[in-house]
Amino acid sequence: MRTENKPPFYIKLSHVLLSLVLIVIILRTTKDVLAPVVFGFLFAILLLPLAQGLEKLRFPRALAATVSVLLFVLFMLGLLYFISWQTSTFLTDLPGLEKKLSQQAQELTVWIHDKFKVDSDQQIAWINDMAMKSVSSVSQFAMNAVSSVSSVLIFLVFIPLYTFFLLYYRRLLVRFLTRLFKKEYEEEVREVIAHARVVVKSYVVGLFIEMVIVAILNISVLLILNVKYAVLLGTLGAFLNVIPYIGMITTIIITLLVTLTTGTASLALWAALALFGIHLLDANVLLPRIVGSKVSINAMITLLGVFIGSLIWGIAGMFISIPAMALLKIIFDRIPNMKPWGLLMGSGE
Repeated sequence: MRTENKPPFYIKLSHVLLSLVLIVIILRTTKDVLAPVVFGFLFAILLLPLAQGLEKLRFPRALAATVSVLLFVLFMLGLLYFISWQTSTFLTDLPGLEKKLSQQAQELTVWIHDKFKVDSDQQIAWINDMAMKSVSSVSQFAMNAVSSVSSVLIFLVFIPLYTFFLLYYRRLLVRFLTRLFKKEYEEEVREVIAHARVVVKSYVVGLFIEMVIVAILNISVLLILNVKYAVLLGTLGAFLNVIPYIGMITTIIITLLVTLTTGTASLALWAALALFGIHLLDANVLLPRIVGSKVSINAMITLLGVFIGSLIWGIAGMFISIPAMALLKIIFDRIPNMKPWGLLMGSGE
């Protein structure tokens, strides 16, 4: 009888940890190459129904993919123009806002001195120290942004190209994935591909609808409260809402600061409470009903995935983290040895 020697647990664990480290290193070093491909993959799934509809109208596949990508690019350009138009007014008023914020900081210093007997000189020294650190951080960020303009342009140019190629060669890619595995697993591989396409499509389409609804709610509430730059703040909040938890906190902080410099403290508080209420409505009503994909990921894994995505790919990683985890859960649920990981990622229902 031949006995099978299984490696000890610590050997398996070391192999898993080493594999994870290598995967993270590869993802970080190939960010400029892989990130446009991943975004192209998401947009290709989003545009697939349009491309298939054009093909049913006897459009050649290349022409159908080209028209789909061009319509998407025109839509994104229009959205960027709208945001830049709203931002231009804010940038014009920015010097005045900075001056008013400085005055309010001085008033706060006097109030703290009167209430808590903290020397105003110590407060000013602490504020100056924090300001110097902030200025250096902003300067470093600006330098990095300027130095990476070329990479950003390459990123924006290559996403439509990858989207076109993924739409055009989609059948070839499916055949490639099925040939990677043994023939007896071909049907299961096709099921995973179909399920993944449905999940990503429902997530991306649902997320876009959710963004539009949240933007309308944000803008409407801020306009009712007579908050200045309501359209800009509401639109920005809808975009940041894509990032779970962190986006909501960032939106509220930005709204508080802007409203404090353009209005009163009570108005800033009401604006923050209104945005928080919209977030609760979104998280408990809109998100489950609109986005509601067939893969449910619990809040702990969602937050962990967002942080890991930001560490690996920055802001792009934060946007990609949710659909990436949804795909991982689909794969884990289909592989017997990985089912415990799929169970850990689930909602437990």
